[in-house]
Amino acid sequence: MSYFIRLFANLNENTMVNLAFPHLLAFLGLLTCGMMMYLSVLIFRADPKNPKNRFLSFILAFEGLGAGALNFFGIFPFPVEYLDFLYSVRYVSGSTGMIRLIFYVCIIFIYSNNNAFGSVRRLFASRSLWLSPLIGFIIFVSTVFVLGGEVSALGDMYALECNDTGEGKNVSYGDSDFMFNTTCPASLEPVYPLTITKIGIGTIQPIIVPVTALALLFSTIYLYRIDADNLDETSAFDAKELRAIRFGFLTKLIFSVGATVLIILANSLVNSGELQGSDIIQDDLFFSAFQSTTLFMNIFGSFMMGVFFAYAILKQDVLGIDEQLRRTFTGTIFASIGAFLFIAGTEVMESATGVGWVGAVGMGTILVATRKPILSSISAISNRLLPEVHTKDETAYLELYKLAIEDGKITQKERTMLMMQAKVYGLQDKRVEHLEAWYKDNIAMDNVDPEHRPLFENKNN
Repeated sequence: MSYFIRLFANLNENTMVNLAFPHLLAFLGLLTCGMMMYLSVLIFRADPKNPKNRFLSFILAFEGLGAGALNFFGIFPFPVEYLDFLYSVRYVSGSTGMIRLIFYVCIIFIYSNNNAFGSVRRLFASRSLWLSPLIGFIIFVSTVFVLGGEVSALGDMYALECNDTGEGKNVSYGDSDFMFNTTCPASLEPVYPLTITKIGIGTIQPIIVPVTALALLFSTIYLYRIDADNLDETSAFDAKELRAIRFGFLTKLIFSVGATVLIILANSLVNSGELQGSDIIQDDLFFSAFQSTTLFMNIFGSFMMGVFFAYAILKQDVLGIDEQLRRTFTGTIFASIGAFLFIAGTEVMESATGVGWVGAVGMGTILVATRKPILSSISAISNRLLPEVHTKDETAYLELYKLAIEDGKITQKERTMLMMQAKVYGLQDKRVEHLEAWYKDNIAMDNVDPEHRPLFENKNN
């Protein structure tokens, strides 16, 4: 904790790009991992025997593990003695990446009513699905071996430990030449002791990242070619579910394409030799910003996919899950905007006055003052992307409420009957109030008799 206190007290362009932002991404990755694992369990338990539920449950679990492991080394300035352990975590992100690639393509078998794909769907309903982590690991290790070994394929990992100004303790996992300058600058003395870790780019990233983007593109095109309006009751999925799934794929695709572009650019930067001898924590802001942005695109893309997948499957199974997901979506976007403005404000004031914390406080004040319109705008977007849905019991209650409110008012007898039905359906009082308010705001005016609409409008007002 003392390290983070020192870091916050000495925020500037250097510490933000090389230290603060990677820490923030690492924690975002862990939060995404926790959320995805939770949603994965919910989807699996909603219908454990359904191949679609099992498929989406596993893909979310893999997405979560990949997001958590991707920037794990950035959680804390680990001592150089932990470098072997930190490098081994890369096998988690690599293995989950390989199996996710297969799952991305297999979505065409899950969201298809073609009986010819029944055998593939049964495979996902069998116990063989539990072997998928092992399959991903084997494929990943085999690919690494073919590409010349772990250091050649994945790139090396570099760590510089600074306890004071001057020459620092430097270690590279593969004992390759240390890419960066090993001098600990005096400008960071207030933050010492610290360790900064960087990962290199090997031969596998420029291959696997574009291939993943192509797999996502293929599956996204397939999902968008399905006519949601022609789905009937015999279909294994409904229109709302399909729209949520394909929008989740589209979002993941957009972020994957962005990550692909950055990986290719970063790879050319490494191969050009421009980074050789540069300062790992002072001059090399461009490479650090590239790396952080690439990691963010992968982590945030996984988060968005998880939200839409969970909404697609659980919208009618878990009470209020759509509302929970909308709050999660809104809160995460707002927090991301806040983090960006915090860093931008600090940077601007650091460049203008040399006192970065003034900008952070100023941006924080502005954000607090304008939080309501910002949250309202984000909520409007989330409501369109994740429209409210109801369980069967809630839908039945709304049907009764529709009949009761048809004349623009509810008598005492009708209210008593509604309360009795709510108890039968197991609906809490707060949930009943929410359902009735939702009905009045979204449905009521289309169902109230024209002669009673003035009475209903006056009652609402």
